[in-house]
Amino acid sequence: EIYTLSLHDALPILPRRLFLRTPISMLEDINCIIIENQTVTVSAYLLQKMADMGIAVYVCDEKHLPNAVLLPMVRHSRHFKILKYQIEAGKPLQKRLWQQIVVQKIRNQALCLAYLELDGSEELMKMCKEVQSGDRTHVEAKAAAFYFRRLYGLGFSRGDDHIINSALNYGYAIVRGMIARSIICYGLEPSLGLFHSSELNSYNLADDFIEVFRPVVDLHVSSRFDISEVSRALTPEIKRELYGIVNYDMLVRGEKHILSNCIDKAVASYSSALQGNREELELPVLMELQVHRYE
Repeated sequence: EIYTLSLHDALPILPRRLFLRTPISMLEDINCIIIENQTVTVSAYLLQKMADMGIAVYVCDEKHLPNAVLLPMVRHSRHFKILKYQIEAGKPLQKRLWQQIVVQKIRNQALCLAYLELDGSEELMKMCKEVQSGDRTHVEAKAAAFYFRRLYGLGFSRGDDHIINSALNYGYAIVRGMIARSIICYGLEPSLGLFHSSELNSYNLADDFIEVFRPVVDLHVSSRFDISEVSRALTPEIKRELYGIVNYDMLVRGEKHILSNCIDKAVASYSSALQGNREELELPVLMELQVHRYE
């Protein structure tokens, strides 16, 4: 079976010999790849070429869930210069930028509820005004607890083992990998976060930026799965659909952009803010689910 790849396409499941049949010239049209079948073999040469092209390669565990992403080490000509800006960024700047991320995350959560015609969007919009520099009063956590109760009911917990959490985790993992890819391509060090700072986490900065993108995954999952479907499992078809989240549009300054472009704009604005060239991050606004169309 031969797959036809186009810009920003990603394959949920790769046939065993796909790489043997795929010309290297096709790699420039691929944004990311997920390898779910554990019998797939990839040559070191192809891994090198995918790194050269900046392709994020996801690898799944025995449960067919993404558990690793292979990324190019450095694809920016001034990596050390950007790294110095990251290291030297003062706490006031970091706290202001994290405040912006939290505010936009809560706004997108409010929009998610509104698009699903659920109560609670107005309350979340009010919470946005309560977010202080560095979110020292933990409004983000309060908003998240409120938000998920409105989405799935009072008894819902993110730790529960059912289709909702499985689908959310799968979608978040895909978006997180795309953010990590963009961070590295812009010469930033992914372990140096604004808020997340675990010494055991190599992608603290990706975990900062994913916050504003989580609602697009939430909206997709909430539109397709019911909380009562406890015993339902993630099938290959469901995972293929979840991977399609990367093709949704979001709004940046009132214009529609595919998710990967929104990620690049957010990361690029962060790099610019570190260098003192801007004060506001360019963060995406959630819109009703719409697959990007190329003109």
